[in-house]
Order: sequence, then structure tokens, then C-alpha cells
Amino acid sequence: MDKKLLEANIIEALGLEPLPDEQKIKMVEMMSTVVQKRLMLRIMEQLSETDKDEFEKILGGKDADLAAAEFIKNKVPNFDEMIQEEIIKIKQEMIEKFGSAQI
Repeated sequence: MDKKLLEANIIEALGLEPLPDEQKIKMVEMMSTVVQKRLMLRIMEQLSETDKDEFEKILGGKDADLAAAEFIKNKVPNFDEMIQEEIIKIKQEMIEKFGSAQI
């Protein structure tokens, strides 16, 4: 795992500090959305059909965020590692696409 890339500030890594804050925020939000979608796909791949049904019910229920986090913690033991992998992946993709100021 690329710990240096994981800890790197992507705005600095891409040399985007001069951009207006609104654009930097928009970029970070876009990357966060991509990471969340990828994580959801990976979670669903690991769950049994029964667990998928239960997870979907949780997502549609009351206190969904808290309940979903607890469910994932119990059903996907490597979730923290998955998060790190996806963050590294999106950073690598952004650097490959837009270039790197430094890392």
C-alpha cells in the first residue's frame, strides 16, 4: 500500500492550490463520490444475497447511516483497508490524468 500517496494532499499533489476554494471543494467532493460508489460496489460483491437484502433494508430505514456503518463493520472485516485502497486508486488516477506537482 502506498502510504505516502494515501497521506498526500491531492490538491497539493496536483498543483491546484491556486484554484479558487469552490473549485477545490468541488474536485474533492467529486473524488469522494467516486470512492463511495466504488466502495459500495465492493461491499455488495462481498455480501451474500441474504446480506444484500438486509443491507438494502437498512439503507432505507431509520438511522440508516449509523446502522449501515455497523452492518458493514460486522460483515466486511477488511472495510478499512478497502477505503484506503480506493483513496489511493482515485489519487493515482487523478495524478495520471492531470499530472503531479510532487509527491
